Amino acid sequence: MNFQLNQNLGSWLASLNGKTVSKIYQVDYNEKRYEDDYLPWLFLITFANHDQFLQIEGDLDAEHIKIDLFEIGLLESRLHDYNLAEEPHLWEVYPTAKDETLGQLIDKQIERIEYGIDKDEYEISGAFMRGEKDVFTFIRFHCVNTTITIFEAMGLGVSDDPSYELSFKDSFDTFSTRQHF
Repeated sequence: MNFQLNQNLGSWLASLNGKTVSKIYQVDYNEKRYEDDYLPWLFLITFANHDQFLQIEGDLDAEHIKIDLFEIGLLESRLHDYNLAEEPHLWEVYPTAKDETLGQLIDKQIERIEYGIDKDEYEISGAFMRGEKDVFTFIRFHCVNTTITIFEAMGLGVSDDPSYELSFKDSFDTFSTRQHF
């Protein structure tokens, strides 16, 4: 993997180093959630003693995810806006349980975060592509004894395999929030 210094779109993610994940909410289909072919398309992650929450959005273009930090004061309105449980064929907010793959992050302290951003230009099957620079290809949280990778997969895919290999790994650069001394 090509690790680079974090002087880019995601460098602000370093502010989450040392933070403990408090709660995670998933926004997913509101009818027969576990029988749905599509994965959740939005995660909202809160941190203990931190005044911001992380929002990870998928289902943009089948290749990228959008990641933003927002002030914690906006969380309740976001949860309300996304919770359309009574509307047919829409979505609902679900709290993430600790026994779910993503739930393994709950009550864990983040040691570092890795994330991918497209290269300026790359080749796939002989075609040259221009990289997207305002979105991410993945985000990976490293905690003691836990590594969780979130990526686009018809919604947001989640893996707890510490060596999970993403498709088209030559199309993006990997960055880390680890401080180099």
